[in-house]
Amino acid sequence: MDSSPKVPAVTGASNAQGTAAATAGADPPSSPEPFSGENDKLTRGLGTLLARTSQPFAAVDFEGQLVSVNRAFVELTGYSAAELQTMTLADLTPELWHPSMIETLASVKATGKPTRYEKEYRRKDGRLVPIEALVDLDRDEHDVALGFYAFVTDISERKQVEVALRESEERFRRLYDEAPVGYHEVDVEGRIISINRTECEMLGVVREEVVAKSVFDFVAPEFREQARRGFPDKVRGDRPLKPIERTFEAHDGRRLTVSIEERFKRDEQGRVTGIRSTVQDITERKRTEAALVASERRARALFEGIEDAIWVHALDGRLLDANPAASRMLGYSREELLRMNTSDVDSPDFAAGFQERLERQMQQGHLSCEGRHRTKDGRVIPVDINTSTIQFDNQRAVLAVIRDITERKALEETRREFAESQMRNAREMQEKNLALTASEARYRQLTEGCLDAVVVADRQGRITLFNPAAEKIFGHSADEVLGRPITLLMPESFKNLDDRGFEAALESRQPSIVGRTVELKGRRKNEEEFPLELSLNAIELAGELQFIGSIRDQTERQRMRAMLAQSEKLASIGLLSAGVAHEINNPLAYVANNLAVLERDMKSVLEMIAIYERALVPMTLASPDLVKEVEAVAEELDWPYVRENLGRMLSRTREGVQRVANIVQNLRGLARTSPPKLEAAAIPDMLESALEMIRGRLRRHNIEISVEHGDVPRIPCVPSQISQVILNLLINATQAVEATGRTEGGHIRFSTARDGDMVCLSLSDNGGGIPAESLPQLFDPFFTTKSVGEGTGLGLSISHGIVTGHGGRIEVESPPGEDTCFRIYLPLNPS
Repeated sequence: MDSSPKVPAVTGASNAQGTAAATAGADPPSSPEPFSGENDKLTRGLGTLLARTSQPFAAVDFEGQLVSVNRAFVELTGYSAAELQTMTLADLTPELWHPSMIETLASVKATGKPTRYEKEYRRKDGRLVPIEALVDLDRDEHDVALGFYAFVTDISERKQVEVALRESEERFRRLYDEAPVGYHEVDVEGRIISINRTECEMLGVVREEVVAKSVFDFVAPEFREQARRGFPDKVRGDRPLKPIERTFEAHDGRRLTVSIEERFKRDEQGRVTGIRSTVQDITERKRTEAALVASERRARALFEGIEDAIWVHALDGRLLDANPAASRMLGYSREELLRMNTSDVDSPDFAAGFQERLERQMQQGHLSCEGRHRTKDGRVIPVDINTSTIQFDNQRAVLAVIRDITERKALEETRREFAESQMRNAREMQEKNLALTASEARYRQLTEGCLDAVVVADRQGRITLFNPAAEKIFGHSADEVLGRPITLLMPESFKNLDDRGFEAALESRQPSIVGRTVELKGRRKNEEEFPLELSLNAIELAGELQFIGSIRDQTERQRMRAMLAQSEKLASIGLLSAGVAHEINNPLAYVANNLAVLERDMKSVLEMIAIYERALVPMTLASPDLVKEVEAVAEELDWPYVRENLGRMLSRTREGVQRVANIVQNLRGLARTSPPKLEAAAIPDMLESALEMIRGRLRRHNIEISVEHGDVPRIPCVPSQISQVILNLLINATQAVEATGRTEGGHIRFSTARDGDMVCLSLSDNGGGIPAESLPQLFDPFFTTKSVGEGTGLGLSISHGIVTGHGGRIEVESPPGEDTCFRIYLPLNPS
C-alpha cells in the first residue's frame, strides 16, 4: 500500500483526473462508474502506470487549480501531494513565464490540439527547474473538456548540454579566428568556403568579400596559372599533398612568402569535397635567411682568402673548421683536419701544455705564444700563434691564427751560431759534448714527461725506449720490455713476426703508417686487447734506422663515441615516435569521446528497459504476441547476461582506451626534453600501485615476489612515471619466468637501498636471462627479445627515457646461469 500523501479526486473528474487520483490513493466518486468491468480493469491498469511511472504527470481545471498529480510530479516540485492540492499552476510558475503559459493553454482550449512548450517550475526549495510540458484537453466520457492534463519532462540536463554546446562552439570560433596561422577551406573548384580572421588580416581582406571567390586570386599573378592548373590533380589524388611555399599578393599589393600545409576534406562516404589549408607568413624568415646566407658568404670569403693559417677548435681540442692556408701549411686536406685533434698536429712537447694554455685563454680571452706543429709528412715547424675565444655553432671555441716562422727561426739560429763561432775556439769540443749531454737529457725528459706513450724500436723490432706513459698504458715496466720484440705489445695476429719480419712488414706491407696517425689494436700485460691511436715516424740516429711511436689509449674515446651514437639514435627514434603518437591521438580521442557518450546513453537505455519490464504484465494482456516476439529476441540476445556484464565491458573498454592513451603519451615522451614536474613520493606506494595491476597474473603462474625496503626517504619524482617503470620491469620479469615453462613457477625480488645521494631500486628474477649480444640494444625503441606478438619493444625504451628524465640511470646485469637484475638509480636532490 502506497503511504505517500495523495491528492484526492475532484467530483466529476474526467478519466485522466480520476485515474491518476485513484492510483494516488484517493477515494473513488460515490456515483456509480459508467464503465464495464473490462473498462474498470483497463482504467486501474492505466492509473497504476501513471502513478508509478517516472514521467511527471499533472491535471488542472480551467482555473489553473491542480486537480491530480503523480508521485514523479511530487518529486519534481519538492512539494507534498497535500501542498500541491492547494496550489495553482501560477504558484509553481515564475512570473516571467505566465504570459507564454496563458497563451499556450488558451490555444489548446481553443483548438483542441495538444501542444508542447517549455517553461520553468519553482521548486519548494526555491530552485528553478526547466521543464517541457505536453499539454492536452482533459475530457470526460462524453468528450466534454474539464481542464488540462500534461506530461512534464525535466530538461535541466538538456539545457546544460545546450549551454555547454554553445560555449564550445564559441571557444572553437575564437580558436579558429585567433589561431597564430591562417586557415581556409576550399571546394573542389578552388572556391573559398571558409577563412579565419588571421588569414584575412594577413592578406588585408574582409571575410565576407572573399568567401565564394577563387583562392587563386591570392596567388601572385606570375604563379597563379601554374597553381590553378595543378589544383585538379590534387583533388583527384594524382598529386600528393605536401608542404609548399608560395608567393601571395595582399590586397594592398604587398608580396608575402607563405608556407602552406594541406589536408583533404571528405564527406561521410569518404569522397573528397575540398581541401583544408593552414597558411603561415614566412616573409620575414626568408629575408633573414637570405641576409644570413650573404653574411656567411662574406665571412667565408675572408676566412678562406687570408694567407695566415686559421682554425677553430673546441675546448677539448677537436678541430671544428680550418681555412685553405692551414691545409697548405700542414699538408692535410680540410676533411682530414676536421677529423683531428690539436694534439694530432702539435708536437709532443707543445701538446703537453695544451691544458695550461687553455686555462690562460679562458681567463684572458686571448693568448699569444710560439709553438711547434707536425705536418703530414712528419716535419715539425715552428709557428707563431694568436688566439681568441669565440662562439661557434652554439658552443665556446678558440679561434687560432697561425703563421709559419720557419724562416725567421732559421735566421735567428744562424745569427746565434755566428755569434757563438766567435767564442768557440779551444772550447768547441767541450761545448759540443755539453750540448750533446744536455740534448740527451732534454730528449729523455720530454719523452718521460709526455702524457702519450712513447715507444722506440730499431729496425729489427726490438724495443729501445719505453716511457712512463707507456708503462701505464701497457702494464709493463720498462725493464720488462727493453730489448724484447715489439710484437709483445701487439695482438695475437702479429705474434708470428720474426726479427726481419717487422722490418719487412714496415717496408713492404704497411709503409703508409709511417708519418701518419692511425688507429690500431694493442695488447696489455694481462693479454687484454684495446684500441689505440699510433703516430709513427722513422728517424736515423747515429746511422741506425729507428721507429718512434706516439701512442694514445682510445678505450674511453671509443666508449664515448658509442654512447653519442646511441644517444643520437634514441633521439631520432624518439622524434619519430612522437610523430606516430600524434597521428594516433586524433582517432583515439574520437573513440574515447564516443565511448563516454555510449556509457552515458546506455544508462538511460537500461532505465527505459527496466520500465518496460515493470510494464510487462499489462503489456502481455494487451498484446501477448508482441511480448513473445520481444522475449524471443531477448533470449537469442541472452539479455540477462548482457544486462549484467554491459557495464563491466564498457569499463574494460574504457580502461583499454586509457592504456593506449598512456602508451601514446609515453611515445611522445621519447622526444620530450623538458624536465618532469616532481613531487615527493614513497617507493612502497609506487610499488604497490604497480603490483595491483599484475598480482593476479603472478598468482596464476605461481610466481612469488619478495619485497625488502631499506631505510630510504621519500624521493622527488613523477609518481605515475616511476610506477610505470616498475610495472614495465615487473611485466618483463614475469614474462621471463613464464618463458622458462617451469611448473613450479619462479621468484621475483624487489629491494630498495640508499646509495650516497641516490636511491637504488633493484628488481631481479630467475627467468631465462638475457643473451649477452642483446644487452647493448636492450633500451633501443622497438627492440625486443620476446616472441612475435608478445611485446612492442617500447617498455624498456620508455623506462630508460623516464629514468634519465629524472636525472637518474638504469643498469642491467644478466650473467649466464644467474638471476637477471635491473637497477634504477634516482637522485634524492635532482638538479
